[in-house]
Amino acid sequence: MLISLASAASWSGSVRTDSDAWSIHRESSNMSFTYEQSVLGTISAVDFRGRSLSPYHSFYEDVLVNEVGVRERTAALAGSFRSEEELKLCSSINNSVNMTLTKPAGSDLYDIEFYERWPVKLNYSKSMQYSGKGINNREIAGNNRDYAGASFLYNSELSKERSLNMSLERMNATILATDEAIELGEVQATRDTQYKLQSHSNGIAGFKWRQSGEDGSFLNAGDERFVGEFDINKNIRMKSRFDKILKEDEWLPCCSGGFADMNSLEQRTLKSAKGIFDCTCPQY
Repeated sequence: MLISLASAASWSGSVRTDSDAWSIHRESSNMSFTYEQSVLGTISAVDFRGRSLSPYHSFYEDVLVNEVGVRERTAALAGSFRSEEELKLCSSINNSVNMTLTKPAGSDLYDIEFYERWPVKLNYSKSMQYSGKGINNREIAGNNRDYAGASFLYNSELSKERSLNMSLERMNATILATDEAIELGEVQATRDTQYKLQSHSNGIAGFKWRQSGEDGSFLNAGDERFVGEFDINKNIRMKSRFDKILKEDEWLPCCSGGFADMNSLEQRTLKSAKGIFDCTCPQY
């Protein structure tokens, strides 16, 4: 069994047994990012050095921090185009990443826990209107295995208003393994994703979303496709919360002493304090 951990802008953990392996890799940073843009114009041909350049618009966007991010692609031919957008992103790695390993006496089962508190917040609003020969637009937002996205293909008329709010509070990972095999591997990310969309399109419109469980399985999922002229409104909220956090030994840890200082009335409430306060840890 091999376990590695580094508390920095990235960390990795792995558990290997005689027959299989489990691993995780995370990356984040202390950062903030704000992006604002407003575009209004006509996609049209341009004469350049004696030749005519074809009218075309393209847009590319990738934002990803600690598995919280958004990706978007747009390609449009001649036509009128307007868009406004604002993106705000903030992440922190001020808290250390911790790992614990326990193996009860007489048991062949290892319990490995990873605790990460690297929060991320992403807020993104965008509006877009297009009328012309054709536009394709795809977008997807992901938050630690949860995602929601839309695609608009071969549209001559497209308008959309979208707001996205995502947050990651913390992540816990639990692995139960013996020397022979891994019995359980769970990733518990406390996260929240809200995706709102209002759209009008006259081509192909598609929507997908998925909410994942601790083991990566689907809890909720959807896949829709529309061909024709449609007005579509979406409001998707996915939230997963896990209250299992790293516990601190703040009150009476093993070998802390203190039993002898208790008065006789307090001592009478305990059947036996031997092994708890004097570090002998006998087997009862």
